[in-house]
Amino acid sequence: MLIHANAASPGPSRTRIAAAYLCDSNYHDITLYSLASFARSHSRPLDFHFFQVGYRKDVPARFKDFLASRNHTIHVIDAPFARPAFEIRERPGKHRHITETALLKERAIGELSEAYDYVLYLDGDMLAFGDVHCEQVAGFNEIAAACLDLSIGTGIDDPLIFDRCNVYGLSPRYFNSGLMLINSRKWRETEAERRFSENLQQHLDHCPYMNACPTHDQCVFNMTFDSDTLLLPISLNVQKCALHTHAWRTATVRHYTGPRKFLPVRARTCDPREHALLRAISRETGLPGPGWVYDHGISYLVNKVRRRKEIAVYEHALAQQRIADVGTLEFDGGTVDSLLGEAHRAHRGSGRIPALDGSLKKVLRKD
Repeated sequence: MLIHANAASPGPSRTRIAAAYLCDSNYHDITLYSLASFARSHSRPLDFHFFQVGYRKDVPARFKDFLASRNHTIHVIDAPFARPAFEIRERPGKHRHITETALLKERAIGELSEAYDYVLYLDGDMLAFGDVHCEQVAGFNEIAAACLDLSIGTGIDDPLIFDRCNVYGLSPRYFNSGLMLINSRKWRETEAERRFSENLQQHLDHCPYMNACPTHDQCVFNMTFDSDTLLLPISLNVQKCALHTHAWRTATVRHYTGPRKFLPVRARTCDPREHALLRAISRETGLPGPGWVYDHGISYLVNKVRRRKEIAVYEHALAQQRIADVGTLEFDGGTVDSLLGEAHRAHRGSGRIPALDGSLKKVLRKD
């Protein structure tokens, strides 16, 4: 299928950026909410491409009018991709809520890479609370820009990931593939689709990052892009594992990883900021409202108290990552130990987490 940049897209003097969503029928409504959140907050025009896998359902006219009022366009496309030759749901140890549609991300990116300078791939379970400013991020020379995975990339899920990265010669900066800005020129020049396919097969046989690997495509993207990745600020993709943290409260983009998304609304995980955004999207686009009588965040706060130990772990890891974000500088051991001391003093209530300390040192010293 040949895709052309929309006639209303910026001219040659401006960077052409496409935003790509890929979903099956189960996530249609959630994906529309996600798309609307990015459209209402992104000040520069975007060409949205809504790839539908295994179903066909048009976007309501009022929704299209909403996008047009903000100078965005939308293309609803039957995904012309072959399905994977295996069923990922049957593989033990994997996240059961992810379908084989996840393995078609690179096909969608490839379809758009000829017509656009950059492709913003977005998972349908994300909500934007502010402008991600794609036009300001674009211009980098790496193949992709993405955010750290907060449970895997920090070593919380498996502290040995950094040792394995060292053994296999992989970058220890493991990113989340839910939001990726792809450099189309680099994608084509490095034959990323071919390399992704080869790494996918390797990953089926053995994951170089984790012994009990829960992911399907994410490790493969990390294997394919490796160190040729620009790490974006964590705020642009704060995953739900960091629920109730400061990063979650102030996130530009929240990523509702796991089987439970932002719809239907669950009072324990929905704060007033999220509920207000969902209501605004419904009001502006005509999409069905979030429903349910909301308790104005009381259940959310009670749940925060219940989860305080888990929250402390992530607050501690996020504080250390803010130190690691200075990775362009050269650190000696004394400087690293000093920075870690500062992180511990800032989070005395969370307790000491030796695995995270070692992980941070490896990241800083390797980079």
